[in-house]
Amino acid sequence: MSKNLHDYLIVMSYAILSILLAHPSTPPELGNKTTSNEGFEMREKLRSMGIATPSLISISDNLLVEEFVPGGNLLEALSNGSNFSLAFAAGIITGRLHKSGYSFTDNKSQNFLVGSPNKVLRTDLAFIKKNVSVFAKSMDIGSFLGSLLCLDIGKYKVIENAFYEGYYSEAKTSIPYLSIPLRNIIGFGLSLSSNWIINVFQDSVKLMLNRRKFGFSVKSP
Repeated sequence: MSKNLHDYLIVMSYAILSILLAHPSTPPELGNKTTSNEGFEMREKLRSMGIATPSLISISDNLLVEEFVPGGNLLEALSNGSNFSLAFAAGIITGRLHKSGYSFTDNKSQNFLVGSPNKVLRTDLAFIKKNVSVFAKSMDIGSFLGSLLCLDIGKYKVIENAFYEGYYSEAKTSIPYLSIPLRNIIGFGLSLSSNWIINVFQDSVKLMLNRRKFGFSVKSP
């Protein structure tokens, strides 16, 4: 799939899902904005928020070169049984961005890289936008967790809880309940497997426990 088509699908999916879930939201911009978001200025802004990114070597409209991060992406690391505190770190990163008034839009686990020693960095910054609506926050949380529904349920539950813990420790706000249907929908596209079915349909008790613990909110801000 070409990058242009990939970007277009993300933007269209964002708009369509926001309408279907009765939270119509303006999708992120394409074109020059995506290049700008990957640039030095945005990386410096993220650094000031306490969010690490790979060092940018060069950037143009057609080419982006970042430093090599040896640990691979977070999905690979968690699939291979790495320290689940990495998911806690991803929750912290997501919470910090929301606390600063921004959202990632495309926050799947593959967009987090694992450096050394177990340092989590955020890459693929193209769709960052200044927006912390219920839908924007839910997309970030839902896309991260949805990308992990391919894991076995025991591992997934530990990772989900670690992410929620990290997010809540930074954002200090209720986790929007809209993130759950978004997790399931996005996970269907990213993680369709027998584990997706198990994680979605056997997770009701866990959701109720997390609702009491993290204060899932169904209200708009």
